Amino acid sequence: MSLAVVGDLSAHVVQQGAQEAASALSRLLRRPIGVEGFGVIDVGDIARSHGRIGVVLAFETTGGFPGHLAFVIDEDVAASVVASLTGADHTELNTAALMALAEVGNIAASAFLNGASRVTGMTCMPSVPRTTHAPVDKAVKGALPPRPAHIATLRVDGSDVITVAFVA
Repeated sequence: MSLAVVGDLSAHVVQQGAQEAASALSRLLRRPIGVEGFGVIDVGDIARSHGRIGVVLAFETTGGFPGHLAFVIDEDVAASVVASLTGADHTELNTAALMALAEVGNIAASAFLNGASRVTGMTCMPSVPRTTHAPVDKAVKGALPPRPAHIATLRVDGSDVITVAFVA
């Protein structure tokens, strides 16, 4: 496949996958989650749209469209997601909370890859998630290879941002 074809396919995969992930997360968290903004960005620039500390849920994808998938979440948004799951007002990002976020990531990644499967016509599978709670720039660089990433922005409750990034 030429680079242009891979780029077009990656863009379509991210668009469809982000829509599916947002829908699954919205049902799981019982909160409105919408998709806005698609594009291509250098992996090193992803952190600029996030706070200093965050959680990155990273997966390798295999099958119909192999690559690297990451969900980048600000620390306060991650705590809010865990609170939605537990019914608490707020939660600390301890080991149990990070394990819960890994499961949320599994659901989001599976939904994303269901969308990818529809685009490619082939089965796409995620790896076991790697969950990193650290400075966002360091976590993103550890999760994705240093190439341009196709991204989508998920808005939780209309304001909080989760970046979905895919590198083929």
